[in-house]
Amino acid sequence: MQILVLEINTSITLFNLSGQEGSLKFENLGEFEDSNQLNFSDDTECVIIDGTAPEEPKLSMLLSNLISSDYKITTNNVTNAIKKINTDGQIVEHLNRDEYIRLSTPSKATIGMIKSYFDKYAVWSFNKFMALNSSYYDQYKALEPEVYLESK
Repeated sequence: MQILVLEINTSITLFNLSGQEGSLKFENLGEFEDSNQLNFSDDTECVIIDGTAPEEPKLSMLLSNLISSDYKITTNNVTNAIKKINTDGQIVEHLNRDEYIRLSTPSKATIGMIKSYFDKYAVWSFNKFMALNSSYYDQYKALEPEVYLESK
């Protein structure tokens, strides 16, 4: 398995992802300031990682599951408080964040989607990218691993 991974923050870092004996290996292919420098056809599939992605080891598990599935986007737990606010800006209800999930990266995309986004916007925003490409993301999966170890 080989796939392009784009880490998008203030610039785009391109990686080649390969799987070897159950582990993922990232090969850094370079950093780009302009999406038009991505010399791949628009229909080339890739995986996006940005600030909404979880930390390791959950990130690797999400990547492995995403790549081997039909799903195009992953979810993450909501960690901040959620409040319902009326039109006057007053808090009318505190919502239980355990009942909500948020869409996040890693997510599948195409190079054309990335180029199209940056033709329209100068700065990366996951929410704007999702709004621009909402019809593409018709399937998502929440990952609830049975066990994953985290070192502190």
